[in-house]
Amino acid sequence: MKIRVEVFGGMRLYNIYYLCKEYVEDINNLSFEAIEPGKVYKMESWNKCKNAMFVVRQIPFLKGYVDNFYSRVPVFVREKNNPQIDSSTMNILAGIKIDIADKMNTVIELYESLNMDANETGIDVKIPSCNSLKDYTAYLKELDFIFSQCPFLQHESGEIKFKTVDVGSQWLTFLVVATTGTAAVSYILNNLALLVDKAVQIKSHLLSLKQQEEILRSQKLQDDVLNASIESFNVLKSHYLSEAVKEIENSNEESPLTDGEERGKAEKSLEKLCDLMDKGMEIYASINTSREIQVLFPALGGSVELPDNILKLLEDKQEG
Repeated sequence: MKIRVEVFGGMRLYNIYYLCKEYVEDINNLSFEAIEPGKVYKMESWNKCKNAMFVVRQIPFLKGYVDNFYSRVPVFVREKNNPQIDSSTMNILAGIKIDIADKMNTVIELYESLNMDANETGIDVKIPSCNSLKDYTAYLKELDFIFSQCPFLQHESGEIKFKTVDVGSQWLTFLVVATTGTAAVSYILNNLALLVDKAVQIKSHLLSLKQQEEILRSQKLQDDVLNASIESFNVLKSHYLSEAVKEIENSNEESPLTDGEERGKAEKSLEKLCDLMDKGMEIYASINTSREIQVLFPALGGSVELPDNILKLLEDKQEG
């Protein structure tokens, strides 16, 4: 299993803050106990520090510092619980550790000085790059249609609510809230993950059909030939969307579509989602969301995957 963190350009300020807040103490707690003062030192709490650094290495401005730190630990002792190093290596590592921890604390202080609420269970959406306000509002309108009209994302006890725009970025945060219990939240997030997954699978097919239609139009074919070809493309597009919606419906017994209108809204929502993702939109469960939900969302353009041992660390932090 993997967990994703969006990379900078990319990576949300809250996610940077979250990782710094969770792991700064594991790095701070690394200490150097003198075995032979001035000669040999033992690295206490090394494993926790090492694993924490593997996590925060995903923050681009820390990557170089972490790589420098790790490269200074002799290869033959890196996997030991409490490696022993010489005094020169100890002094270098202690200095780099302080630099890393100071930078993490600066992020924590900055974010907390903004007096922003902690994130709750929800969705992070990266809006594609825009050259105009018109484009930006058009993306928001399409996204609103998906969230408010897609039958799979509607629940009598829950809804998707806009929360905020992340500081200095194109990331939007939406909360998934429920009036009672957590079933509605899981229902909406699970179905959104299914929609995103299906969009990833079929958007290349829809793009190919669109490109073929444009090529045919440019060839100035006779109207009847052109219309017949375009009609066949439309049939194929409808088939792709219809089959994807049926698969979502069949995979979730709580999501029956009651009539043709609901099915049409579901297919239109999926089509819009494919188009938005083709333009660069990215959708993830927020970093606070449970592992079970996180892993359902497919990896998209600007994400990296953290290995299993780091995922376990995140889970331990959240449970503790």
